[in-house]
Amino acid sequence: MGEMLPARWFDDPHCHAQELAALRRQWLYLGTRFEAPLTRPVLGTPVILDGSLKATDDQGRPLETDACGAFVFVRLEGNGPSLAEHLAPVAEHLARLSGQCDQSIADDHVEFAANWKALVENTMDDFHGSTVHPTTIHPAVHADWQTHLETRRFGRHSTSSWRLSEGTEAWWRRIDGKAGLRRVVDHARYDHCFVFPNLYVASFYGAMVITHTVTPLAPDRSRLDWRLFLPVTAPDKPAVAAFRRSLATLLAQSARTVILEDQPLCERVQQARGAAEVAGVLGRRERRIADFHHAWARTLGLDAPPRPADAPYEEGDA
Repeated sequence: MGEMLPARWFDDPHCHAQELAALRRQWLYLGTRFEAPLTRPVLGTPVILDGSLKATDDQGRPLETDACGAFVFVRLEGNGPSLAEHLAPVAEHLARLSGQCDQSIADDHVEFAANWKALVENTMDDFHGSTVHPTTIHPAVHADWQTHLETRRFGRHSTSSWRLSEGTEAWWRRIDGKAGLRRVVDHARYDHCFVFPNLYVASFYGAMVITHTVTPLAPDRSRLDWRLFLPVTAPDKPAVAAFRRSLATLLAQSARTVILEDQPLCERVQQARGAAEVAGVLGRRERRIADFHHAWARTLGLDAPPRPADAPYEEGDA
């Protein structure tokens, strides 16, 4: 069991301002080294990243940057742990996926009428697939998912791994046969990694990678940006390139469909929170969410909700 932050942290302007200030002191995902040089807004600050992975804001002020494999992060203000210290439990996972991020096939975004934390909660609920995506995500994973689900909790960060259904695995095998996928690991699973505070990285079949970044826009509004990567071994072959273009269109549409299924749920949760009189209590299948609330409360300097009783990490790691 675990507790959530009080409801005011989901709609109060003063709380929102405190969160933005705290987020600016965190390591925030910027993009991949394969995209550099790039200019991208982070919490409303334009960040200009050059080819050597050095960054400035639009006023020319140097910003702190670092990378874990291909994943580049920026800290807008203040000091704190190094990126290596921050990512320690999930650094190996990100490094392993890094080589997959050199061939982007699509990117997109959707705005939500919901607090940013509602999106974070949404992605880490074990029943997310079966309840929110009953005709899209849920059939893609093994029917006995509760037996095959593998979860690792590290406090701030966490990972989960879902076995794909036989039909989904067969579909990916056909795609591999036609496109010649470059796979980082030979397993038929959907892997999900939450990187505190606002990044989650999904990977399918050891091949496709999707990065998702949640950005607060207002106390009750946020934006989700995502980018798809699908590397193939011979991208310049005409037949492979043509097939990959059509596949990219299909996968981009599918990803957007899934996000648009998330949107109304998060927005209904946001509306319902306004009537909440006490902090929510999280159950056994929501442990990763409880870990996030605990870690974020500590980051804000609050009297944090109690660490989940079964937390497999020490207080200093959370």
